[in-house]
Amino acid sequence: MTKTPERQSPLWQLMLWAADGLKSRLSSHTRSGYSQESSSALHVPQHARSAVLDLQAHGIRALGLTQAHLTRFSRGPTSEALRFLLAVSLGALRRSYRPDYVVVDQTVEACERLSNRSKGFVNAFLRSVIGGKSGIEETQEVLCNAPLWWRERLARAGLIDVYAQTCLLPPVFCLRYLGSDDHRDVWQKQLYAQGLRTHWQGLNTVWLAPASPVQNIPGYAEGLFRVQDASAQRLSELIGTEPAQTLDVLDACAAPGGKTFLLAEHPFRRLWAMDRSEQRLDRLLTEAQRLGPRLKVTPSVIAHDIAQHPWPSDCPQQFDLIVLDAPCSGSGVVRRHPEIAWRQTPRLLADLVQTQANLLSSLWARLRPGGKLIYITCSVFPEEGDEQIKHFMLAQKDCNRLPAPGLILPSHREYEGVPTGEDGFFYARLAKMLP
Repeated sequence: MTKTPERQSPLWQLMLWAADGLKSRLSSHTRSGYSQESSSALHVPQHARSAVLDLQAHGIRALGLTQAHLTRFSRGPTSEALRFLLAVSLGALRRSYRPDYVVVDQTVEACERLSNRSKGFVNAFLRSVIGGKSGIEETQEVLCNAPLWWRERLARAGLIDVYAQTCLLPPVFCLRYLGSDDHRDVWQKQLYAQGLRTHWQGLNTVWLAPASPVQNIPGYAEGLFRVQDASAQRLSELIGTEPAQTLDVLDACAAPGGKTFLLAEHPFRRLWAMDRSEQRLDRLLTEAQRLGPRLKVTPSVIAHDIAQHPWPSDCPQQFDLIVLDAPCSGSGVVRRHPEIAWRQTPRLLADLVQTQANLLSSLWARLRPGGKLIYITCSVFPEEGDEQIKHFMLAQKDCNRLPAPGLILPSHREYEGVPTGEDGFFYARLAKMLP
C-alpha cells in the first residue's frame, strides 16, 4: 500500500508558527542557557518544524531591523504578535526566501488570522520597506540587533564596532578532538571522505565546514570529539601546567559539562562537577558515558546550589583548583543565540552581576591557601569581567591575579572555505595567598 504524502503547510501558516515560537523564545530565559527550539515548537507538525525554526532564526536576527522600520513608519504602538510576525517577514525578505510579492502576500494572509484590521497596515509597511532607500540597514540599531540600553553599554566599553561586525554572522562550528596523535590523520581522512573541510589550531581545536549533525560526524559514537567553541577551550591553556595528580578540583556551575570535560583531560586526583540543575547534570552524565574512554578522570557529579548551606557532606570542604563558569548575560555569544539581547534587561544584568559576586565570595572560602580559582564568563561587558574581578580583589586581601587571556573579543575569519573564529569570553585566574 502506497503511503499518502503528508500535506505541506502554506507559508502563511509557517510564518505564524515561527512568530509564535519567537515570542516563546524571547520570554523563556533561564540561567541554564538558551534553547534553539521553544516549547511552542512541540505544537508544530513534524514535517514543518525545520522550516519554522529556519524562519524563526532569521526573524530573531531581523528584530532590530523591524523595530527601526516600525519607529519610522508607525505613529502608534504595535502589538507584540504583529511585531514578531513582521520580524519573521523581514527576515525572509532580507535573504530572498521567496519572491518579495509572495512573502508580502503570505504575511498579509497570516496577519488576517491575527487581526483583520492590521492587513492594510502590514501591506503598506512591507511595500514601504521593499521600495525604500532610507539607509536604515547601516544604523547601529540594525547592525547590532539589540535594544538601546544594550548598545549604550557596548559603546561605553568601546566594543560596539566589533560587536556589530560579528553579531549577525552565523556561528562557526568548532570541535575539541580527544583522540590520540596517531589517529588524528586517520580521522582527518574520514572527515574529508564525508565532504567535511577542516582548519586546525594546535592539536585539539578544529573548525569544520559545513556544519553537520554531530551524530553523523565520524567518531561521534566512539567519543572522539566534542562540540566546543575555541574560546571555551582556552581553559585548557590555564590548567596544563598544574601538577594534576595531587589536586582536588571543583567545576562549579558545571552543567552541561563543557569545562568539566576539559578538566577531565588531565589526571587530577579528584574532579567534582557541581550544579544546581539536576536536569542539566543528567546531560553531563550522558555525555560522560560517551566520552568515558577518552577521559583521564571520571568526574563525581553532585547537585547543589552553591548559595545554599550547608555545604554537601559528601564533597570536600576545600579544593586546590576551582573553575567558576559563572552565569552571565551571554553578550559574547549572541551570534549563537541572537535572542539574548532582547531577553535581557538592565535589572536582570544587575542581578547577574550580583550573583557572580556572591559566587566568587562563596567559592573563595572553599579554596585552599595556595590554590587557584579560574573565573569565566561568555560576556564582553566589563561589569561581568574585569570590573567584577577588580571589585572582588578589593574585598579579598589574600588574592593575587595571575596571567590569563582576559577579554576575548568575538571574531570571524575564513581559511580555505572554513569559517573560523571565537565567541566573546572573559577569563581571570586568581591565586589564594599562603598564610
